[in-house]
Amino acid sequence: MEVYAGALYQKWEIAAALGYLGQSSTDLIVGLGSEHEADIVRLLWPTGVPQDEVHMSAAATHKITELDRRGSSCPILFAWNGSSYDFIADMVGPGIVGHWVAPGERNVADPTEYMKVDGARVRPRNGRLSFRFAEPMEEVVYLDQARLLAVDHPADVVVFPNERFVSNPPFPEFKVIASRGAHLPKGARDDRGRNVLPKLLAPNRNYVTGFDLVPFKGFAKTHGLELDLGEWDSSKPLRLLMHGFTDYFTATSMYAADQAGMKVIAPYVEALDPSGHWVRVIDDMGFPAGLARTMVADLTGKLPHGTKTIRIVTNLMIYWDQILVDNTPDGNDYRVTEVPLVQATLAFHGYPREKHGNPDGDITYAHEEVSPTGPYARPVGNYTRYGDVTALLKQSDDRFVVFTSGDENDLEFDPNGLPLLPHGWTRDYFFFADGFTKDMDFYAADAYTVDPLPFHRMSGYPYPETEHYPGDSVHLDYRFNINTRQVSETGTPGFRFRFPPVPRR
Repeated sequence: MEVYAGALYQKWEIAAALGYLGQSSTDLIVGLGSEHEADIVRLLWPTGVPQDEVHMSAAATHKITELDRRGSSCPILFAWNGSSYDFIADMVGPGIVGHWVAPGERNVADPTEYMKVDGARVRPRNGRLSFRFAEPMEEVVYLDQARLLAVDHPADVVVFPNERFVSNPPFPEFKVIASRGAHLPKGARDDRGRNVLPKLLAPNRNYVTGFDLVPFKGFAKTHGLELDLGEWDSSKPLRLLMHGFTDYFTATSMYAADQAGMKVIAPYVEALDPSGHWVRVIDDMGFPAGLARTMVADLTGKLPHGTKTIRIVTNLMIYWDQILVDNTPDGNDYRVTEVPLVQATLAFHGYPREKHGNPDGDITYAHEEVSPTGPYARPVGNYTRYGDVTALLKQSDDRFVVFTSGDENDLEFDPNGLPLLPHGWTRDYFFFADGFTKDMDFYAADAYTVDPLPFHRMSGYPYPETEHYPGDSVHLDYRFNINTRQVSETGTPGFRFRFPPVPRR
């Protein structure tokens, strides 16, 4: 705990040594001299989350409770909708590096992700399709490439990228899933036998809840969702189009859960075979890679003949909003055209306002409601200088736009070369990001520094001494002449949000 009062500064480390039915005192008596209040009391909890309390009066007792707040977040995407920048979702969650998984084990990063953006949410701005890619919290982001694909298709076809978060390779390969006539399951119930089908009718943020939580962020007691698929044609692909979000675990919560004997149970799928036995058919179905989005679970060729009922089991906090059964045959009922990136600019934007739904982890952001300061820290090191970064994002070459808390990329794409839509067709977009992220988490590897820089051919993170970030002249020039914005301390220029007042209507 650090206390700032006028010109005074004091710092303590409070040890919570445990004994039988007790622990050390956490009380502190703080001398403020002639000051009437502590301007700022900054705490760093064992979870790695900093917390600031301001204007705490002298000659009084103050009880401070740890905030349950997100410290780290994946970068977030906004699209210009004709009047404002509309929040789409977070991205690059599977590209996290150095995440603690088990004693002596770190995660394997999947740096590429495609995000569907409904065409109705994208409108030209000054002749360009304009996106914003920002970091609202405290992590370092390494963005290597940004692309935009226009996906044209008949109006009665719905398209999705083949995306989901899986724990280990092989990771999902890119392809367009073109669905026609996907339908609700015939039935859906949770592991307590409750009918949850009404919760799955539409992506309206009315999530399936009711599973029991545990004291470790991102974890719950093991729970299941049983789906009656109804009739389906085994000669065609069988997929689930699953809309929802995942309230992520952190490296710290994963470490704590492991100490309590709790391991991550990635969502697995069991099928009820004709003899009435549950048979595991998929060990890792995947889950939505962050905030609300649609993932694709491919069941093709995985179910015993005649199966109609499946069960999805996990102990993660995954909230489903809609699930559709898709039995569409593979075809070419779509057309993909790249929209070229013509301008990319890195700048400080600030901290867009978080808006929490129900459950609390269902978060959206208001781009125009922005605070110039926030209660977040920054890893120490050299970041990409502000200004034009177009050349860095044209291709995947390990020359990253390195940015952090409060920074934003202005991405402009030129749609003038797009073909005309055939009669009865419509257009959606897939936004592509290739990059890595690193949390400021006590149990993440090298969590408080920008270095070592990741690279695509590394065997893991942190990588062994036998592996090195590219050292050729191109990459040396990039490091010494482009990554020149130095952050030498983790503190932020301000300690709290200062949002402008919202105009009354």
